[in-house]
Amino acid sequence: MDLEKLPKALKNKNIFCSWKYEQQENGRLTKPPYNPITGKKAATDNLSDFTSLDDAMKVKDQYDGIGIKLVDNLLGIDLDHCIDNGIIKDWAKEIIAHFKHAYIEYSPSKHGFHILLLFNGAYDKKSYYIKHGDIEVYSALATNRYLTVTGDVYQEGELLEDDAAIMWLLDTYMKRNINTHEKENNVCASSYLSDTAVIEKAGNAVNGAKFIALWHGDISAYPSHSEADAALVSILAFYCGGNKEQIDRLFRKSALFRPKWDEHRGADTYGNTTIQKAVSKCHSFYEPFHNASAEEDFDDLLSKLQELKPDENIRYRNGDLGNGRLFADIFQNILHYVPERKMWFIFDGVRWTCDIGTLKTMELCKDLALSLIRYAGVIKDERTRSMLVEYWNKWSSRRNREIYIKEAQSVYPISMEAFDKNIYLFNCQNGTLDLEHGVFRKHLATDLITKVSPVFYDPKARSERFRQFVDEIMSGDCEKALYLQKSLGYALSGDTRYECMFFLFGESTRNGKGTLMESVLSVMGDYGKAVRAETIALKKNPNSSQPTEDVARLAGVRFANISEPSRGLFLNSAQVKYMTGSDTLNARFLHENSFDFKPQFKLYVNTNYLPVISDMTVFSSDRMQIIPFNRHFEAWEQDKTLKAEFSKKEVQSAILNWLLEGFTHLRDEGFKPPNSVLDAIFSYAHDSDKMAQFAEDVLVKDQSSEIRTAVVYDHYKKWCIDNGCFSENSRNFNQELRKFAEVVRKRPNTGGEKTTLLKGYRLKSEFSDFLSGN
Repeated sequence: MDLEKLPKALKNKNIFCSWKYEQQENGRLTKPPYNPITGKKAATDNLSDFTSLDDAMKVKDQYDGIGIKLVDNLLGIDLDHCIDNGIIKDWAKEIIAHFKHAYIEYSPSKHGFHILLLFNGAYDKKSYYIKHGDIEVYSALATNRYLTVTGDVYQEGELLEDDAAIMWLLDTYMKRNINTHEKENNVCASSYLSDTAVIEKAGNAVNGAKFIALWHGDISAYPSHSEADAALVSILAFYCGGNKEQIDRLFRKSALFRPKWDEHRGADTYGNTTIQKAVSKCHSFYEPFHNASAEEDFDDLLSKLQELKPDENIRYRNGDLGNGRLFADIFQNILHYVPERKMWFIFDGVRWTCDIGTLKTMELCKDLALSLIRYAGVIKDERTRSMLVEYWNKWSSRRNREIYIKEAQSVYPISMEAFDKNIYLFNCQNGTLDLEHGVFRKHLATDLITKVSPVFYDPKARSERFRQFVDEIMSGDCEKALYLQKSLGYALSGDTRYECMFFLFGESTRNGKGTLMESVLSVMGDYGKAVRAETIALKKNPNSSQPTEDVARLAGVRFANISEPSRGLFLNSAQVKYMTGSDTLNARFLHENSFDFKPQFKLYVNTNYLPVISDMTVFSSDRMQIIPFNRHFEAWEQDKTLKAEFSKKEVQSAILNWLLEGFTHLRDEGFKPPNSVLDAIFSYAHDSDKMAQFAEDVLVKDQSSEIRTAVVYDHYKKWCIDNGCFSENSRNFNQELRKFAEVVRKRPNTGGEKTTLLKGYRLKSEFSDFLSGN
């Protein structure tokens, strides 16, 4: 965000505020403005809540962006959703071409543009929309809304007057569909009210005394009878919705009616002429409920109701069943019930989240309840309207809303398995990265993503300090640094084809691995989880009936980090194979149903102590990848500010780009472990193979020798006690012997019954006894 590039005339004004993303109770993501000085929310109609650019810049790191209040003749144009995969849509190109010298910047989402300029004309809201489709025009005379600014320049320019270009935009894209002739002659052909209701409403209004006096023929407040006629007709025109027949019918019932009403004045009668003048001057008419524009007020519910027509559609009848279907249909695109989790999931504009306690779902139901009454209010037929208002008033009862929500659960349920299925989508705050195709696009509910990174994707972001840090902790080993970058970039996607886990191992302390992993975990956001070491540890008394929350919380996760497990931890090899494989996993949360999911996570362990391994197949199957951290930073070398530095938004964007580079290298080259990694794996495998160590310590190769396995097993048990290892049972021990030697059942060469023998080896102790003469 470089606001120094804003037009100079704009920077000098005290019209700046701060803003940040906030999620409403209904799940919608908003950007409320804040006063940079007080830290409190700014009232957009109060100029004192806005301040200088300098004040806003001082606290910019505490917010997501900066905005401006439109004052005087300042006008802003917002072109939204017009950049798709870096390509500007044709309609936006046409608009930009008409503002060749104006200042134009990218919007915060980078999917649109803002155009700032001066406008000396009057903005007629009756003739032009404020928002129409993906275009919004902000004018101080037409709206109190503020406009975000980014300084991310698309076209440099100053604040210029260009009334001609603005009027072209208004006439081309923002003009309301109004038939002038129809407006002048008969603005509204029908009325919401019956004759009786018109008299009742007009008499009970604020100016009801005036209407009652005129209705009963009192013209004392007017210079002439004709002016009293005009006054009564004007009131009737409002409540009759401009319906000339009803106005005429009612006027004839009033005490002001006289024969003159039907006398001709030129081509028409006096009465018709009076009605025509009143209707043409009446700019608004009575509506039972204010029917605000769905586009301008973002009232998607009312618009959806107008589309579904619940008053006519048989699907929404039958009481609770119909109301449940209506609720489900209205919110089908942003709300689904998940049976396995026994809760609703809601799309907040960025991702799908579980609605714990059904709080947000209930708020949506309340919104629908209010919109149903508003919808009923615009139905013309009074009898139908009254019936529907009475029926839909049931939605005001919490008990009824709970019933409708419960009925809606079965209409469009969705399984946990349906979420996060596209393993190559990575969700950021300002859009979604498609790793497979290398494109960045807007958030879509249809992606069914439940995760989001806190990072704003910026392809230009780069942090030299972070790259220097990686070089330092890898001791300047470029090959090992590239392998580290690939292994962490591997976590961006849900692809688990390599079926391995990573140990970031450093025997010394203060080697940087903790800072690195904490920084990556922060960048990953919801895609990352800190995992307890017990998840991969061998348990003494495993219970398969217990909830498997450690595994369940990894659904959709891609980066699972285990930090500093204790010394002497025994690795549960079967669990590691289960978790690092690509087979479907089954897990459940406490008090919830179990569910299946495809693993997308990779396990990372940053540790000073490697766990104890008894099953050597984890090495033969290449499950274990060891990245050595050999550098130790002395006290004078340690930078205590690094964690804070790497948590800055712009640096997190740079770290994401570093991970993306690693992902790209891995995709193009695959894993090619350097010698330092291979040596570390070999050393760990050798140290973990207790049978090999036992053989080295106790046995000697001798082709002519043979020894009873029972004797060897007795020495093995003693060796395990001396070396602090658990001993295998005799059956497993014999199986391990067969991996490196011949084990047969036969009579010994020295005679005796058949027994199990180890051939080609003898005990070292026999040789020692021979030398000592024992």
